[in-house]
Amino acid sequence: MYNMWGETQTQQPEDKFSIDQNLNRKQLNEKYPKPLIAIDRDGVINECLDVVSSPDKFQTIDGSIQAIVMMRAKGYKVAIIFDQPAISKNKLTIDQVETVNNHMLDLFGKAGCPSIDGILYNMSDDKDDIFAKPNTGMLKRLRDEFKVPIKGGYYVGDRLVDAKMADKSKLKPVLSKNRKI
Repeated sequence: MYNMWGETQTQQPEDKFSIDQNLNRKQLNEKYPKPLIAIDRDGVINECLDVVSSPDKFQTIDGSIQAIVMMRAKGYKVAIIFDQPAISKNKLTIDQVETVNNHMLDLFGKAGCPSIDGILYNMSDDKDDIFAKPNTGMLKRLRDEFKVPIKGGYYVGDRLVDAKMADKSKLKPVLSKNRKI
């Protein structure tokens, strides 16, 4: 997996769940033929109470990891697409985001998910940033550069801006509200 800029290869855990690591994009698309389910990270996979700057602050929402494992097992393409505007505000570094993402991938692997199709995040919430939500740059990059088909797919988020991005990309928006009782 590469970060949004294709600069840093993240390390997958070397265990029985890395069975997809030697497959090319065509083989992955054939192995996972169902539409894309792109998922927001903060607020959908993990609690979003503050800036998630380290693995110990990555508190998963009950059932979120298992849901991703189930989607992948049923043949869906899966990508994590999320915001990190704290980077442009100097409250978070790319290295911190990558460390948390590696932790998340490790959790996926340990739960039985052999791979996902990509992780993309933006670094600002500037309306002129083509990657900032509700702009569609991250999904276009997933489609055009990473070669992950998005047609007929879904975007699962937790805010109206997520639904707007999905709609602009012609994805079906799904909003999730995590409520603590």
